[in-house]
Amino acid sequence: MALFSCKKDVKPNNSIVPENQYTPNAANWETFAKKPFEGGNTSHDPDGVSYLSADSWVKAQWDGTIYDPTKMTPEKFYDCMCPHVDQVRGIREVFYKHKPFADNKNPTKAEIDEWHRIAINHVRALVGYTSEDRQVKKDYCLFARAHWGDERKFTTIWDAKYPGTVGSAAGPCQGSGNAHCGASFIPDATDQIPYLPKDHAACTAGPGSEGVFSTKSNIPWSVKWSRGFCSTLKAEGFWGGHTGPWFHREKFGLSFWDVDTKNNNSQTVLRAKWGGDAMPSLY
Repeated sequence: MALFSCKKDVKPNNSIVPENQYTPNAANWETFAKKPFEGGNTSHDPDGVSYLSADSWVKAQWDGTIYDPTKMTPEKFYDCMCPHVDQVRGIREVFYKHKPFADNKNPTKAEIDEWHRIAINHVRALVGYTSEDRQVKKDYCLFARAHWGDERKFTTIWDAKYPGTVGSAAGPCQGSGNAHCGASFIPDATDQIPYLPKDHAACTAGPGSEGVFSTKSNIPWSVKWSRGFCSTLKAEGFWGGHTGPWFHREKFGLSFWDVDTKNNNSQTVLRAKWGGDAMPSLY
């Protein structure tokens, strides 16, 4: 049964995204700008995360050791990679080396997108994946598709024009318990225009995969992504189906969706789209 709402879902009036920004303008990140501060954090950089102490960051430093998952237990491998579910080893030093946010209290979407590229490549460096062909790249269509998947999953703005089977990969999704509902949804070329840079080719389906992860709305941006990665690594290990693309896929796109904007401690869904070549595991 479709859920009734007294407020009509309306497509946002989006301008075309700038070329250095991959997350669509339609992504509503207002709560991600406010909730971390309401929760006691002071900024979006690692030192602004109130619940991660200076001592914990010292213990989470990386000495350059390459972690081989074949030479330790899954539990030990996880502890080496993620000293805390919101701390990937060495990530603080990587953040301050690159200084991805011009204003640590108000990073832009473009800066956050670039930080996620840097962070994922650091995850790969921890296992020795540092060659150019192992570096992950941002992809406009994968970012857009991740966002379209969340719009399809959590709203009804596409349902009138794009009917289908409720709960399917393409949606509609209202009333469905399928976490991946919306995964294959792609609007037509005209409807895609506001979500992409000017003159960008229309996005189509291609080889790839999707992961749907959980993080929190009040976690600062420098570490918000890591809960999705670390919790999955702990549950599945290095060779897990949802873990593998973090290490091996050529291209990525992320979407973050606050499932309860009025709750400071609400869940945020991190929908990751992976595409391009799947590099072979070296382990």
